[in-house]
Amino acid sequence: MDFWDRLDAVADRWNVLRHPFYLRWSEGTMTRPELAFYAGQYAYAVEALAAATSDLARRSPSTGNERHAAEEEAHVSLWAGFQEAVGSSGAEPLPETADCARAWADPDRSELRTLVSLYAIESAQPAISETKRTGLVERYGFEPGPATRYFDVHAVLDVEHARVARGAIAEAREPATSPDRDGEDDALVAEAERVLSANWRLLDGVDRVSAETR
Repeated sequence: MDFWDRLDAVADRWNVLRHPFYLRWSEGTMTRPELAFYAGQYAYAVEALAAATSDLARRSPSTGNERHAAEEEAHVSLWAGFQEAVGSSGAEPLPETADCARAWADPDRSELRTLVSLYAIESAQPAISETKRTGLVERYGFEPGPATRYFDVHAVLDVEHARVARGAIAEAREPATSPDRDGEDDALVAEAERVLSANWRLLDGVDRVSAETR
């Protein structure tokens, strides 16, 4: 299994569309307070993603990195529009949420590990965003607009973000002949696993609290 196949396997293992939270989202069985609570928790992940892209742009200045960082910073406001639409006033992060935010924003990892984490997160976003947007409109009665705009954008834009990140990763990896290549690949796959499993656990936390209040 080559490097990209290994990343795909990690993405499949932690595909949050199979998480009970998203299954209920798609079924239309979530309550408005549950949507609001989720919106307040995932806001920390949105901010962490913006922080990660900003850190990458600072360490590796380029027009593409700076544009990406500016886009993710603007998406914090789009998420706030979703929060307002579902009646979320925000909340302190759950332990699982705080862990996810730390993993996504991690300023101590290398530039290459940051690229891999962004690729892992953003390559999953188009399908996730489509699912969320469809559920909001068809199951929960929201009109396209502030409630869906974050998802409208990510369903399209993250296709390009993931493509660019993949190209940058391919350029930055150790040469195939390098004795360090296998060890580097192991570390990069582990980084993808770290950020994707953290998102799964964020949803575990949201589901746990939702179950306690249902």
